[in-house]
Amino acid sequence: MSWIAVLCVGAIAAYLLRAGFLLLGAWREQRRSRDYGSVTGWAPKVSVVVPARNEEHNIARCLDSIFACQYPDFEVIVVNDRSTDGTEKVLEALQRRYGGRLRIFHRRQEPQKASLQGKAGALHMGVEHAQGEILLFTDADCVVPPTWVQAMVAPFSREGIGFVAGFVLVEGRRFFHRLQAAEWLLLSAAGSAGIGWGKALGCFGNNIAVRARAYWDTGGYERIPFSVTEDLALQQAVHASGWQMHYCYAPEAVVQTLPVPTVGDRLRQLQRWGQGGRRLGLWAVIFVVTTVLFFSALVAAGITQQWLWVAGVAAVRLGADTALGVLSAFSIRRPRLLFMVPFAVVSLALVELILPFLVYLRPRVRWKGQVLF
Repeated sequence: MSWIAVLCVGAIAAYLLRAGFLLLGAWREQRRSRDYGSVTGWAPKVSVVVPARNEEHNIARCLDSIFACQYPDFEVIVVNDRSTDGTEKVLEALQRRYGGRLRIFHRRQEPQKASLQGKAGALHMGVEHAQGEILLFTDADCVVPPTWVQAMVAPFSREGIGFVAGFVLVEGRRFFHRLQAAEWLLLSAAGSAGIGWGKALGCFGNNIAVRARAYWDTGGYERIPFSVTEDLALQQAVHASGWQMHYCYAPEAVVQTLPVPTVGDRLRQLQRWGQGGRRLGLWAVIFVVTTVLFFSALVAAGITQQWLWVAGVAAVRLGADTALGVLSAFSIRRPRLLFMVPFAVVSLALVELILPFLVYLRPRVRWKGQVLF
């Protein structure tokens, strides 16, 4: 067997192990979601915390969708995080509409503690004022379905659950928007696979819930070391405190967010996620190694014009990752995304190729007009 064949076989074997880990983990977590679909008669008080920084065009739509939720006892807390646009005036109008169910707090100064930079500090301020037993987090540029609160709270009926994450999809009808939706689908599925194996490997912070006791067991964001991916930092801290996690596959819990408008914005978003992903340690190394093996085999076979090996290596990745997307799309009842999944598999493969350069050559992260470290 030639060295090219050895390299390609090794790359295929490594990637199949990685894909199998993700697919089986996601399947296990998807099956667990069935256990919570019939939970009734359990309705603890809930606090929905929404950080808002320069969101004058989005915050009303977000809050209208939250207040449309069919749940007996919840409050909404908005933290206006040093906005310089008309967010405060919009919130004043919304306060008149929703009265005491909407509580607004203003974060007007830069944080003195490094751990409370950016979104983490705004979330922490909201949690400090929250009265709910369960805390739900979403972003001001998101909309939630009327079933969201109930679906995200249901898993907490099991006492040991401390953290729940849900799927987030991107709105829009353009190809670039739908591509982002399929990418978020695959990334959510990968995060669910980690939880399926009892590992905190990621989630999207615009659709997560945490038991208040579990949040304070970690010391909150004030004591959690700062990360540009505050959602992963919280997930890891809650898990390290001994609480169990769940990834909610209920279609009723799917949140929608706005797309980033340009490729440059998308790369900056991915750079932020990549910087935060360094917290994964050994797991990040495993993903990098399998990616390096995949592209090394693909390039080596292409240079030597061994096209069967090129096709074989590419087909394994495309097929394995597409299977993960198919499982997730059907589970959350979004079959319209199936057509976009293969395109998202290719785009995410290219992202994996360039992400190490984005992460290590550009250590500073820009978020909402701030530079974070």
